[in-house]
Amino acid sequence: MKKYWAEILVFGLIFAVLLNDNLPGMTWINTDSDGAHYILSAKYMGVAHNTSAPLFLLLGRLFLFLPFGTDAWRMGLISVLSTTIAVVIIYRIVRHYLSNKWYALTASLIYGGSALVISQSTIIETYALSTCLALAAYYFAIQKRFVWASVMLGLMLAIHPLFFLMTWFVLFIAHRELRNWKLILLAFSFAAFYAYIPISKQFGYQVEMWGNESIYGFLRNNFGTMWMLAGGLSLYDIPKRILDTIAILGVSMGLGLVVLVWYFIKQRTLRSSLLWLFVIPVFYFIINLSAETYVYMIPAIAFGSIAVAIALTKLHRIILYATLIVSIILLSINAWYFDIGRTLDPNLSAQKYYDEELPKLKDGDIFLGGGWTWAIVYLYNKETGSNIQAVCTDVLPSDEYLDMLEAKGIKLTRTDSQSFIDKQWLVAKTIAEQNPNVYIAKEINPARLEYEIVPALENIDLINRWLGYEAQTVVAWKPSNPYAFISGALEVSEWKFILWTNHNARFAIIWMIYGFGFYWFLEKIFKRKKNVPKVSVRQEESQ
Repeated sequence: MKKYWAEILVFGLIFAVLLNDNLPGMTWINTDSDGAHYILSAKYMGVAHNTSAPLFLLLGRLFLFLPFGTDAWRMGLISVLSTTIAVVIIYRIVRHYLSNKWYALTASLIYGGSALVISQSTIIETYALSTCLALAAYYFAIQKRFVWASVMLGLMLAIHPLFFLMTWFVLFIAHRELRNWKLILLAFSFAAFYAYIPISKQFGYQVEMWGNESIYGFLRNNFGTMWMLAGGLSLYDIPKRILDTIAILGVSMGLGLVVLVWYFIKQRTLRSSLLWLFVIPVFYFIINLSAETYVYMIPAIAFGSIAVAIALTKLHRIILYATLIVSIILLSINAWYFDIGRTLDPNLSAQKYYDEELPKLKDGDIFLGGGWTWAIVYLYNKETGSNIQAVCTDVLPSDEYLDMLEAKGIKLTRTDSQSFIDKQWLVAKTIAEQNPNVYIAKEINPARLEYEIVPALENIDLINRWLGYEAQTVVAWKPSNPYAFISGALEVSEWKFILWTNHNARFAIIWMIYGFGFYWFLEKIFKRKKNVPKVSVRQEESQ
């Protein structure tokens, strides 16, 4: 205890903060849009959105058997424990490189006290768990335990394929041992977890709300989501996005961000896997049309904190103390700010909507909405035995979805418009006009994502306020409040919805990816030529 008092204090403090801030009930704060349907899918063995994160759902079902706390708190505990384990792994990684434990503890504090990390480690999401596994894969790789590294990568694949691809790609290049076909098969064999989808379809509770139950639907859902928005941000919006990225990383890494930038530039660390494990998630967010993808920068903070610890050894000791003090201050501020049940969302936005607004609807009533307010209806129906007809405006351009709605007796008029946006608006409008008892959600406290249910026909203008009409492209520079960004307070009040602009940034990312690949290929060729042993003329003749 005396020898490891500092480690016990740091790890225990981070765990206490996360446990205290863990959501006491359902919330939509910190963009926790998936919480309600993750509970539904885990509790009743159903399918969740996109990849369905089968391993996360199975783990969630296990945690739901805990005899204390609400369903939301129990599943949020997965993220709490994941981040607590992650800070220990970060400590072990830094100790692998450095003997001084204070550098390692500084790295752990940077990650554990990060605004972004705390916000996503106290809600029902997969990001904290996926990042923990990414760190474990890296740790086993540098320890030359490549079988375990492949297992960790495989577990990531069974939860979040995009996080898996980001990590596996870098480790695959950095460690030639992972290029063994047996280890590749081992990692990809964990895709067998996706048998959860057809199995749960036979034995679990299915609402067919995601359209990923078939092989075609699964692939369309995942590749569409993964790449549709990547590079979709207008180049006009990139200056503001860069400033927003710096601000988010600033309140998440503190002085460590300055040290990190210095290290990557000054030390010429182009070949460092830590560099690419930091840069790729950050770059993905910078060019992504969806502002919500800032959550994908959690791995960047994790691996960035490790690089910060290494960089600090090349600077004066006073910089270490300053970085350590700033990380402790940020931990205190972020612990207070992201306390969901007391500071950030005392009314519990989703729980309030579930308890007070949804009971206003009767069996057979039609709720017309999208995203969070729509998905939670399915959990309410299952838990209360209700039969509210939930119609998702996001899917209205699909003829297959319209066939399903008409089979349920919902009246609507189709449109010949080729515009995805116009189809959403026009069809939604006819549903509100042609059916009795159609309702929609209206914002009453946008910053805390609180809604009330109102008649759709009397509030027809609310239907199209969420649709992504093409935005006027003007260069934006003013950054948003990073705390409002992370909490999701801008989701309604400022972002409104993902506004479609030109896709010039997509061309930028494509050329950068191909450019890096071409550089890597040439480097390997030239390196191979340099390593070819010189043969004398006499030796050549004798051969």
